[in-house]
Amino acid sequence: MQVIVSRGSGIHFIEKVFMNFQPIGRGLIAFGILGIIVSLLVDLLPGSKPGIQPVQILGIEIAISFLLTGVWALLGRTTKKVEIKKIIQELIDQLLDLPVLVWVVIGFLITYILFFIAPMFLNSTNRIHYLTKYLTDFYPIGNDMIAMIDLAKGWFVEGKSPYPAQFYPPLTYILFAPSLLIGNYATLFRFFTFGTIVSYIFLTLFIPAKIGGRNKISFVLVFFITGLFSYGLQFELERGQYNVFTFLLCMLAIYLFHYYPKYRIFAYLFFSISVQLKLYPAIFIVMLVDDWRNWKAILLRFIGLGIFNVVILFAMGYQIFLDFFRSVTRQLIDPSWVWNENHSIQSFVITLTTDGFNMVEPSTVALMRQYKTLMVMVLLLIVLACFISAVWFSYLRRETGIDTYLLLVCMIGALTIPISIDYTLSILAAPMTLFLCGLVKLRRSWHRFMSIVLIISLSFAYSSMLIPYKYKPYFMNNSFPTLFIILIIATVLNVMRYQNRENGIVDKDVDSLGS
Repeated sequence: MQVIVSRGSGIHFIEKVFMNFQPIGRGLIAFGILGIIVSLLVDLLPGSKPGIQPVQILGIEIAISFLLTGVWALLGRTTKKVEIKKIIQELIDQLLDLPVLVWVVIGFLITYILFFIAPMFLNSTNRIHYLTKYLTDFYPIGNDMIAMIDLAKGWFVEGKSPYPAQFYPPLTYILFAPSLLIGNYATLFRFFTFGTIVSYIFLTLFIPAKIGGRNKISFVLVFFITGLFSYGLQFELERGQYNVFTFLLCMLAIYLFHYYPKYRIFAYLFFSISVQLKLYPAIFIVMLVDDWRNWKAILLRFIGLGIFNVVILFAMGYQIFLDFFRSVTRQLIDPSWVWNENHSIQSFVITLTTDGFNMVEPSTVALMRQYKTLMVMVLLLIVLACFISAVWFSYLRRETGIDTYLLLVCMIGALTIPISIDYTLSILAAPMTLFLCGLVKLRRSWHRFMSIVLIISLSFAYSSMLIPYKYKPYFMNNSFPTLFIILIIATVLNVMRYQNRENGIVDKDVDSLGS
């Protein structure tokens, strides 16, 4: 059975080896039998130990593997010509055409081994180490919920301003005022927990499944199930936070805007409430665009939403608005919450210039400290550049529906520009799911290979944030670098998507990168 290959260095050797499977098979069988015999007869040598020794068993096992390989070669003989180059190319094509979910799961598996199996079973204590006490929990549970309710009570009962203790928008305290009717914090925390779980189900399961379609349900389930046990969601529940509910309102607004234009008034209402609850959803206003070339309608929409939301900031009066404005400004300029669980740009740079995450020499850390403000500005400009590029590509593509690339970039901006504690990581699952569901097919093998590498990296980066920071290397304690990597990867994939379109390839959402 001859091999059709091109002539060149080393090719003659390949031809001789693969000329016919039958001689190879017979040779392997003979070698295997010989290996078994030698392993058994080694006891007859002078000075050998009596009985079967471990080295003999190893020799027998290796010999059996050669014997079985020879049998397989004999049974697999064929009269067809074997084109080695074609076989290798087909194998590469099959690998490149595997579904995106395969590469996503590989990224998850890397995280699982590094940050779950390793610290739990392969630690230096020689005993199982359960992942416990990784949250800096407070007693009683639901600290943020209790603090917000107490501030609301102070305003409604005693007329005390909730600022500068917190910097939530004034409408937050009005919307949660009915909670004052429940005098028991434990009961109120149960309501918060139940509401968060229900909101998470809608945010991470129902809405992505509806947008992605049935053929993307596998992606949705992977992110939904892993997110249920994630560090971010557990932190959200422990603090009694409401980021999941807030972003659910924002996603409902985006969904209604694009798929139910008749109900856009509700989309604007949901969007405005989400902004009034947490402020950071304001960046998602660029998602409320259906035609980037109709700039007059966009301008009117943005101005209308802007005026409406500014007016609502006066809901508790002019003086409270000024207190709120001063509180937010102070936190943006000089954030007081600087620790590993704060993944904002400011917090990351302050930590980096404090100890260099134990990766940089003290002299270098001291030098970086002199350029702390510059480093913050550079990172902020990079994030803004990625955001602007995503908006620009959305403008160029002229497509209807939700631009999932832009959605993910907006989310990274929302998580890194303002103060952002790790419980906000609980809302990253939905944009990540939709982003991966929206990946397009690529024709060029080089682009497909690059996409696979980027997707595995993206999956590893995201899944690493599902694990508590205490069980990762110290340099990974702060989530900003990981979020930054996701941002860069998303931007590169967006560029590749646009090049794919420019080359005359139809943009379609597919389940693999090449099929």
